[in-house]
Amino acid sequence: MHPRSPKILALLAFAAAAWMVPSYGALSQPAPAAAAHPIPQSLIFEHAETMERLSILAKRPGQVGVEARKALEVFKRHAAREQEFILPPLTLLPLLADGKVTPDMAWAVAMADRVNAEREQIFQEHTEVTEVLNALVVAATRAHDNDAKEFAEAAAGDSLNDVEILEPTVLLIGDYLRGKLPAGH
Repeated sequence: MHPRSPKILALLAFAAAAWMVPSYGALSQPAPAAAAHPIPQSLIFEHAETMERLSILAKRPGQVGVEARKALEVFKRHAAREQEFILPPLTLLPLLADGKVTPDMAWAVAMADRVNAEREQIFQEHTEVTEVLNALVVAATRAHDNDAKEFAEAAAGDSLNDVEILEPTVLLIGDYLRGKLPAGH
């Protein structure tokens, strides 16, 4: 990846400070009202950087700008879903890795169950994210915009990571907690 610009670094510092409060500290839009659990700080950074890069690319002239605006709209919609119930259970991973399970973690089971129930819809959203990023790659290639092309390829890889690793991990967290928590939690 390219070195981070001062603007992105400032945004990341803001994200880190926002992460310390009980809400998401979403950078581009308010967190959903029902959101009560933070998401991992690394994912706050990743989302902030993606939003920032797409916002910059969306201002470019021609087809690169057009495709970046489409990608930004799709990414915002999907990021809101992720922040609502897909990513919060991941904050428990360090505790679970240390063998710590407490009854106040039961909220993650409900979120994991929702991920499981909405897997097809979530997969379709990732397909849409990948499609708009692929369109951005094509537009950037035609415009000889290597920066936009490299970003879109990396962002598509991040979306694939969500499908292959993050979302299955949330399902495993739910199953693990269900097996460790006393019945009724």
